[in-house]
Amino acid sequence: MNETPIKDERTEPHDDVDADSAKWAAAIQDLIRIIERSERKLGYFQNRVKQAQFMARPNQRRVRTASAQIGMHSSDLEGLHTELRQLERLHGGGIHLRPTESQELRRIWGWINRPGIRNNLYAARVPFETFKGDWHRWTGSAEMHPFSIEIRTTRLLLGFMLLQCNADTVAVEFVVIRPDRRARGYGTDALTEAVRYAFEQLEAEHITLHVAPDNEAALTCFENAGFQYLNYTEAAKPVYTMGVDRGEWENNSAGGEPRAAPRLSATLQEFFEMEN
Repeated sequence: MNETPIKDERTEPHDDVDADSAKWAAAIQDLIRIIERSERKLGYFQNRVKQAQFMARPNQRRVRTASAQIGMHSSDLEGLHTELRQLERLHGGGIHLRPTESQELRRIWGWINRPGIRNNLYAARVPFETFKGDWHRWTGSAEMHPFSIEIRTTRLLLGFMLLQCNADTVAVEFVVIRPDRRARGYGTDALTEAVRYAFEQLEAEHITLHVAPDNEAALTCFENAGFQYLNYTEAAKPVYTMGVDRGEWENNSAGGEPRAAPRLSATLQEFFEMEN
């Protein structure tokens, strides 16, 4: 690429566990339906504004009304998405990495081929059959681990991640989050889960990745997941190398204070001084 343990103080009988789980899931699904309705309303008013651009004499009162509705629904959706994310975390579902299934490939391929994303895995847009062939090759390799990213409780497909295990190091080769779930903390949670998987399941000593210096959204995501700056290569395509070591991860997991990530505005010299 090229979120403290909670003390178990359960007071309800064990017979209520499944019922409670069902209530959480129902609340999440109800909120998802509300979000979907709000998104349809937002889309309706956005289309009315777009439609007015092609009219010689649009009704300005209706345009102003539609514009106001766009602002209102956009604001409401932001709050609803935040509430959904909190519900998912409180429910304890979290992020789950699992082997990608063949019926998911076309959706993932569509996300990968969006402008600004595909360059992180392919140099240009690729046909679906090419991606499918690569997936078959990855699944047949002991070093490659293609994973679907999903919400554990609702099984919502969130994205795709490709890990490569080489000796004692796991490299995050590629990660993509579905467009309607970006900038909401899912990427950070997915990377945090990848770190746990690398150390607990793959028994790695290090996990690393490469990221372009101008990809501030990705940099923030990786910093929040605990990745530290390790190197900077200024070649044809300048990249930061970022990583997490097992010892540091174990110390933080045991309750140690996480190390503050460098500021995005800091100079390279500051990055290297913080490492020493």
